[in-house]
Amino acid sequence: MKKIVICNIPMRKNVDSMVFASNDQSLPVSDRSFRYPINSFLSETAGSSDELKVILLIKKDGNSFYKKNTEDYKQEMKYICEKTGAKSKIVLIDTDFAQEKEIHEKLLGRLVNQIDTDAHVMVDITYGPKDLPIVIFSALGFAERFLRCEVDNIVYGKAVFEDNKVVESTICDMIPLYALSSVTNTIKCDDPERARKMLESLLSL
Repeated sequence: MKKIVICNIPMRKNVDSMVFASNDQSLPVSDRSFRYPINSFLSETAGSSDELKVILLIKKDGNSFYKKNTEDYKQEMKYICEKTGAKSKIVLIDTDFAQEKEIHEKLLGRLVNQIDTDAHVMVDITYGPKDLPIVIFSALGFAERFLRCEVDNIVYGKAVFEDNKVVESTICDMIPLYALSSVTNTIKCDDPERARKMLESLLSL
């Protein structure tokens, strides 16, 4: 199966490897430690028939920590392919760490161009600056509407810290959050109060 994996690469130094817990039966995870939650999930769910196109989103901030973090991701993906028999291709998309409109537009365009038609898409939004999930959600909306793609998972690694050290890490699926934007986009109404009632009805389904 053709699958797209989108993952944000952190800019910070020393990204710890950890064992992720899961409270969701639809998100099985490995008992092996990983730096990226999506890879803990993929190590348990990828199969020999899967062709993984991995899109790594890199923000360049003047430091070079992202280089090691990118290599760490590649090593985890190598392990997954050896374990499951899946095949992978890694694509790097780098943009400057800046908030200009042109930077966001460039990233959105390059990301959409790498999403294949009729693919299943999964995303890891654990790391990276706050603008990345917004751009990614825009790309996913485009892919669903125009590229006949299905968004299967949007994962996030929730961490609990004590004395600046991670003592607990859990993988969460953010699909419900992504779905909220889809719900509001389905409402077509010119009357504010009626629109509020329509949203309330949709959220109660």
